[in-house]
Amino acid sequence: MGGDKNYIRQSAYFYYRQNLIFIFDNYYNFIYNYVMIVKNNLMSDLQQISDSHNKIITVEAASEKNISRALLSLMAEDGRLNRIAKGIYTLPETIPDELYILCLFSDNIIFSHESALFCNGLSERTPFEHSYTIPQGKRLSSSFSKGFKSYYCKQELFNLGKITVKTAFGNEVPCYDAERTICDVIKDKNKMDPEVYLAALKMYSKSENKNLKNLSMYAEKMNIVKKVRSALEVIL
Repeated sequence: MGGDKNYIRQSAYFYYRQNLIFIFDNYYNFIYNYVMIVKNNLMSDLQQISDSHNKIITVEAASEKNISRALLSLMAEDGRLNRIAKGIYTLPETIPDELYILCLFSDNIIFSHESALFCNGLSERTPFEHSYTIPQGKRLSSSFSKGFKSYYCKQELFNLGKITVKTAFGNEVPCYDAERTICDVIKDKNKMDPEVYLAALKMYSKSENKNLKNLSMYAEKMNIVKKVRSALEVIL
């Protein structure tokens, strides 16, 4: 009789044990599959945001997909996203477009000097640090402008010669045209690399698209007519 009871206990224990293992395995598989689905959907949503926002992911765009700022921060901490600046991220495989990203933070930016030379085809050297001009009295947060070279001009001259160019990534950014850029580099010659400066003047003089009328007009408005004439008289 006692043997029968032990047999029943052992059988019941084995039965419940097997069922618990079965339930646990199925629960684990369910949770795992659920997590993988959520993860894949999350990465799919982030990819869509990136593709539709010039390869960047902003907190605002993510919130429209119900992706929180905290989750973006956690993903950046474990390497699933790159944090470019406050509120701006990219996917790990994405090379950020620094010019375009900087423009997101202010309307008071126009790329100039070394960057404008490169964008206008007046320099073959990719700038080590990009340069921009902002109106006097305006400032950008150092966290955003770090690694960039800042120039200032009077408000009335800020939009003189402003055009739009495409970056190497295909994004449109504000930039000065060739004539305004030549005026700027002549005015700020002491801040320019001598080789870049001289090469730019030579390339401009050989350009079939140079507009000497605009160059003269810009120089007059910037009160640097003598400097421009002196710098270009030998080359032109």
